[in-house]
Amino acid sequence: MRKIIAALFDVDGTLLNTAEFVYQAFVHTFQTRGLPGRSTDEIAAVMGKPLEEMYRHFSACEDVSEFCEIHRSFQAENLHLSVPFANTQETLRRLKDAGVKIAAVTTRSRRTSIKTLEMSCIIDYFDAIISGEDVNYPKPHPEPLFKALQQLEVEPEKAVMIGDTEADILAGKNAKVMTIGVSYGFHGSHIAGSKPDFIVEDIVDIIPILLPDLKSNRSIHFP
Repeated sequence: MRKIIAALFDVDGTLLNTAEFVYQAFVHTFQTRGLPGRSTDEIAAVMGKPLEEMYRHFSACEDVSEFCEIHRSFQAENLHLSVPFANTQETLRRLKDAGVKIAAVTTRSRRTSIKTLEMSCIIDYFDAIISGEDVNYPKPHPEPLFKALQQLEVEPEKAVMIGDTEADILAGKNAKVMTIGVSYGFHGSHIAGSKPDFIVEDIVDIIPILLPDLKSNRSIHFP
């Protein structure tokens, strides 16, 4: 297997457990604007898309700027709803100790993405952070990944994209990097439909894939 020297991580549903952070923001916005409620499954199904696109989907409105502002303001006031998954910090530490360059690549606004990484005490592990405002074309377009790789000074063939949504995996494929889907995030086991190179059940499971001399003591799936 090719040697990987850069790991690009999605944030929501991959590094951070933001289920309540996301769902409660939608519920608050729906109620504030008088929109019909949506189930967690309906919301999870469109995760990975830009917030504006999600609100156009749910509201059938073209101008969704007010919806997005209500949503982001709620999240900015409820950062405590975003927490790291149990093995996130250990995984990042082991990669960093092995000399792997690390980037966060998220469609979420920099307004809250930086703060949630700070509050989770993992921000110092990142050599680059790409948020929604940093690109013209969000995932699944490869631009966010190319921008991260440019900052890391790493070629695509030496990088991997790790994420929990179809947009993450498709962005990785479009950028010609290795892809790892995680089955514990917003798309759950449906991530297999995106055909990533590997699927893991816990973030620490990426260690034996990227650092084959080390062990995670867990199972890894090959789609």
